[in-house]
Amino acid sequence: MRTKRAASALAGLLLVGVLAGAGCGKKQDAPRKPGIGDPGGSIPVQVAPVQSGTIAATVPVTGNIQALQDVQLSARATGRVLAVNFREGQTVRAGQVVVQQDTTDLQANVRQAQANVRQAQANVSSNQAKVVQAQTNYTIQVQTAKQAVAQARQQVEAARQNYLKVKGGSRPQQILQGKSQVALAKANLNNAQTILTRNKSLFAQGAIAKADLDTAQTSYDVQVQTYQNAQAALSLTQAGAQTEDIAAALAQLQQQQAGLQNAIANQQQVQVRQQDILAAQDAVRQAKAAVQTQQEALAFNQQQVANAFIKSPINGIVAAREVEPGQIASPGANLMRVVGLGSVYYEPTISETDFASTGVGNPVTVQVDALPGKKYQGKVSAVYPAASATNRVFSLRVTVANPSGELRPGMFARGSIITRVARNVPVVPTTALVPLASQAGFAANESSDELIAQGTQTAAQQVVVLGPNNTALPRPVKIGIQNQQEAQVTSGVQAGENIVIVGQQGLKKGDKLTIIDANGNPVGGHGGRGRRTAQATP
Repeated sequence: MRTKRAASALAGLLLVGVLAGAGCGKKQDAPRKPGIGDPGGSIPVQVAPVQSGTIAATVPVTGNIQALQDVQLSARATGRVLAVNFREGQTVRAGQVVVQQDTTDLQANVRQAQANVRQAQANVSSNQAKVVQAQTNYTIQVQTAKQAVAQARQQVEAARQNYLKVKGGSRPQQILQGKSQVALAKANLNNAQTILTRNKSLFAQGAIAKADLDTAQTSYDVQVQTYQNAQAALSLTQAGAQTEDIAAALAQLQQQQAGLQNAIANQQQVQVRQQDILAAQDAVRQAKAAVQTQQEALAFNQQQVANAFIKSPINGIVAAREVEPGQIASPGANLMRVVGLGSVYYEPTISETDFASTGVGNPVTVQVDALPGKKYQGKVSAVYPAASATNRVFSLRVTVANPSGELRPGMFARGSIITRVARNVPVVPTTALVPLASQAGFAANESSDELIAQGTQTAAQQVVVLGPNNTALPRPVKIGIQNQQEAQVTSGVQAGENIVIVGQQGLKKGDKLTIIDANGNPVGGHGGRGRRTAQATP
């Protein structure tokens, strides 16, 4: 590597060369020691061999350190803050209560909601009992009404038969039966009269006692009455029912029919009473819905109590304490910010021109301004698919290890993304490259976030090879990968060849050269192959 002094000399000589190549009309040589580079003398230069090494194409980027786990805790219920358990920089664990609000009013709401739930449940039980009672009453009323209808039908049928009997008069069989009864009564009467006559004769003769005569007389009297009754019954049977009897039988029939209609109406009314059961069941459903509503209200109030205990959802550190005990916190008010340092990542941006060459897995070296001298290695883990509408840049997510927790969200960081690597190829310092005189020009490439000094040499390039007898030998080269310090040469020179690295601007083929070191002193010896300075073979 060059010393700082060599770098200063390099910058001065490069500026002179660019001005000369831009057509200033006068070649500017490198500073010369007395006796070196006088008219007709040699030109002092520094040389170095072309190295064989590894070079990477990089894209410089800038961005901020972010955290996937960056939680802003806020209040979910209105209440006075009782305690704030952590301060900035302290470590918290997931599930720990970091802020607590007063729950006095919230607990009262919970108790009231519990009472409402119990009352609603009692209403359900009461209405369920009413359903059971309504069902029992309905069953009893249905059976009673059914029996009443059946009994009324029987009574109607009996009244109808009686009416038909009265209206239709006696049957021939009844008349024949009446005559038979009259004949039987007549025979019994004749028999009693014969016995009475005989007993009277025997009593007159003194053959029987007076009691026997009396018995015969009584028997005769009974038979007379029986005979008369049989004749009267026969007469009624033969005459048939009277008009008033028919009217009475008809009235009784109509009365029984009306009773049947009433029984049927009562039965239908009982069916209507089934609506009482449905109404009671609907009341049960409403009571259950009220229970559900009250339970939801209870759950809400219980959740409000739980919300008063604000817990950290992640493991991390307190980044901001935004409330103090005694303050009133309303829903949405910020209370505390907790950041998980184990989830930090780097979020740079790249331009549209670098989008195609950047992908997931590209290595990235990250440096943070707040931590000078430290480098962190990472990899691109995501390329955001949409560019910013304002400046046409794409964001990346770069995973970076943070075991010590030094990287903090919000830090500004610079990065270098390796997009391509070439190994075992000829590598020269970028300061050794000179635009060909016929195509002189330099165009800087606009990279991700800033103008990058190395850019891309758009003109054809050449290097000055140390030729025989320490003469200048300009040679066109093709450049591959190029960064701020080095460039890959794909053709034109080979590893080991000595090239001019300081003082090459304005050299022409055949110019005599004097090899100097970084201090400007001539270098003796032959064919040196030092790391950065060398002397050609005479």
